[in-house]
Amino acid sequence: MLNVGNKVLQQLSALLLERAGLKITLDGYHSLRLALSTRMPVLGLSDPEKYLQKLMSASGEEELRALLPLVTVGHTEFFRDAKQFRALEQSVLPELLARARREMRKVSIWSAGCATGEEPYSLALVMAELGALAVEVDLWATDLNLAAVEAARQGRFSTRRAMAIGPERLKRFFRPVEDGYEASPILREYIRFDGQNLAAPVFDRVSPASLDLILCRNVIIYFDLPTIRGLMDRFLAALRPGGLLFLGYSESLFKVYDRFEMIEVDGAFVYRRPLGERPRPPPPLAPMATEPRPGSPESFAVELRQRLQANAEVAAKLRTGAPDAAGARTPDAPVRRPTTEMPAVGPLAGRRTGEFPAIRTEPPRPAEPPRRAVTDRPSGSFSVVRVETPSSRPLADAVPGRPSGSWPQLMPPAERLNMAVRKMAEGDFPGAIEGVKRLLVDEPSDLDALLTLGNLYSLTGRINEARDTFGQALQREPLCVEARVFGGVAAMQAGSLAEARSELAKALFLEPTLAIGHYLLAQVQERTQDFESARRSYRNAVAQLKYPQRPLAGHYPEMLDSAEAISRAARYALAALEEQPG
Repeated sequence: MLNVGNKVLQQLSALLLERAGLKITLDGYHSLRLALSTRMPVLGLSDPEKYLQKLMSASGEEELRALLPLVTVGHTEFFRDAKQFRALEQSVLPELLARARREMRKVSIWSAGCATGEEPYSLALVMAELGALAVEVDLWATDLNLAAVEAARQGRFSTRRAMAIGPERLKRFFRPVEDGYEASPILREYIRFDGQNLAAPVFDRVSPASLDLILCRNVIIYFDLPTIRGLMDRFLAALRPGGLLFLGYSESLFKVYDRFEMIEVDGAFVYRRPLGERPRPPPPLAPMATEPRPGSPESFAVELRQRLQANAEVAAKLRTGAPDAAGARTPDAPVRRPTTEMPAVGPLAGRRTGEFPAIRTEPPRPAEPPRRAVTDRPSGSFSVVRVETPSSRPLADAVPGRPSGSWPQLMPPAERLNMAVRKMAEGDFPGAIEGVKRLLVDEPSDLDALLTLGNLYSLTGRINEARDTFGQALQREPLCVEARVFGGVAAMQAGSLAEARSELAKALFLEPTLAIGHYLLAQVQERTQDFESARRSYRNAVAQLKYPQRPLAGHYPEMLDSAEAISRAARYALAALEEQPG
């Protein structure tokens, strides 16, 4: 690995903190060295100090953005996401192994974006415990960072990183070395490591319909919308019919890609290549109930609270039977902008033992809450989670036989979050906060829920709790643009304009084409009387709309969420500013 002195690493850490808000601790210096080992040869540089000078120069911004995803490569661990690995250990991998043996072939698994190898070694360890021989498993582990791939191939991990393995497994599959542990040769035989750019238009080393399982967790959060869609096309083609795709809990394909169907396996929600016909797309979203607010920075928080209060009054009238002369949206209408994943639906007729069932939607049954369809399931089959369509009835009756306000645990996390969003829209902020907090107890890695909770705190004036919550999101995903955007909005509402400006600037460094980020930054600049900068940011907001705009994770009511709305608000504000001096 490249020899880099601590002075350069300290200076680089300071630069990353200033520009992107990415805090690098001493434990992260290993990741910094790996990242430098990958990027410096690309620029033909061998001196770390000269590379640092390049980053700090006026032309170094693009290179710093290229470095960022590689720096976060160390943010991984053994058996990451306990619920997903429980499903893998108890159901998915045993079934895939049994199926492959019946068909007299290998189990084919791809760990895409394997970083320094914790994920593929975790998978190999489980396969060995299941009795699979190395010759029965084709476990392919890839990463863009070739230095990380080489480190993974060596299979050496510090004592701190190996703690999650557990003493019994460490004793069986690893041997102590200086400052840590090394994977045994037997375990390394299960895995073949390679470099692979997931953004490449063709995967020439992957045969069509050849893979049983792909894990690509906490990777696509760094990709733009066209790249994600192209990658999902390639993943779909690479999987066998019925093959599974595991994404990170912070990653959603909602409004991004609809050719996979969502299934539930032992409490974990994953994607599957359909066995038969293409799954139906999600139902169309309801139109916006009101026109988006024009860009008036002085009334940002005030108007939002007024609209939420109006929604609450309408909901109260409907609950008490009072007439609604304005024809407002009823409580059972779809939420205007769900921000998280909804299950795909498709036929289940003719399912064979060993196939993973899709989530399906059924009319409400009067006597039973949602439950597993099969109590004593045969080996290899998975129970269906029946999810009732939330728009088909009032929220209080969402689950027959359940008291109002309860939060069913067998519903997909996205559906539980949508229930909280409905409460938010009705003005029931305590109920919404309670629901999201309960969801996070069951799904602590759900980034959508964490961001929504931070927004709920900021809307109810609990700014310090909002800051803490967005900080937690950044600890889990250091390059989370939404945490910076919503953190900037919270600071703006609290009157901390310098903090708001800093947070939004970091968001735009991470994602320069994010139009809503430029629009919100312009509002902050206008409040600080920096009219020239505000004009420039409003123009930037309009200019960035030529690029695809992805939906933000998390939910914030009344956030401008379409190109048309952002363009209209920015042009309106810009026209008003043109009449201002300076």
